[in-house]
Amino acid sequence: MADYQRIDVRRAGEVPVAAADFWRVLLDWDKIPLWMPTDPAPVPIDRVEIAPGHRLGSVPCTRNVFFDLDRLPPGVPKEILPELVPETLLHVDEVARFIYYNMEGVGPFGLRNYLATTTVDERGSSLSYVTCSGRFDLPVGVPPESVSGFIAAVYDGIIHGIGAYINRLGR
Repeated sequence: MADYQRIDVRRAGEVPVAAADFWRVLLDWDKIPLWMPTDPAPVPIDRVEIAPGHRLGSVPCTRNVFFDLDRLPPGVPKEILPELVPETLLHVDEVARFIYYNMEGVGPFGLRNYLATTTVDERGSSLSYVTCSGRFDLPVGVPPESVSGFIAAVYDGIIHGIGAYINRLGR
């Protein structure tokens, strides 16, 4: 482990939508492009596909997230982001509204051993409290604050992107 540093990132926030609605959208595992913010985009997603042999509603369920490397912000080298990142939903607790998933292999910035959780708590009939957290190992020499900021932006995109999407649908 001497060549890696362990990093933890956590984001949480209230979202003005029903927890059941947020939960349904979160579990629609391949629909990230419908709700992830695009202006500015925390990550330039091209498309998302369920891996062959996997299906929505059962675990494990792997989604392959493809990135458009030509849409990275100016000055961000293409080498920091692979064209494809498989994310596997490993556990779903419908009662506690809790999931955990991992990122397969080596991810953005050379991170590895990525494991993330998301919880959706009801705070009222039209209010949810969503928490996203993750831990990963980052190669020594890669600035942890840059990667933590990147992951935090993705988590903010999940929390507020899903909320905005549900509000656009008028639920």
